[in-house]
Amino acid sequence: MKACGVVKVDGVIELPDYMVGKIDVATICVQLTPIGVYQELFVDKIEYGARIVIRNAAGGPINAYYHVHAELTSDS
Repeated sequence: MKACGVVKVDGVIELPDYMVGKIDVATICVQLTPIGVYQELFVDKIEYGARIVIRNAAGGPINAYYHVHAELTSDS
């Protein structure tokens, strides 16, 4: 399953309902592409398989495209 979009200043990616509870959290892969300026982006944490928190190590604002994909759980 996959989800795409833009992550803004708050740095939080809310996974869509069609993914929550149906994906294997251990297989979540996040790809980030900065928009406009160089940003040192990284995944800070994944909360409950429903939220992904992004941070900028350089301390600046966050503005980036994201692509998240993960495998389905065996019971889905």
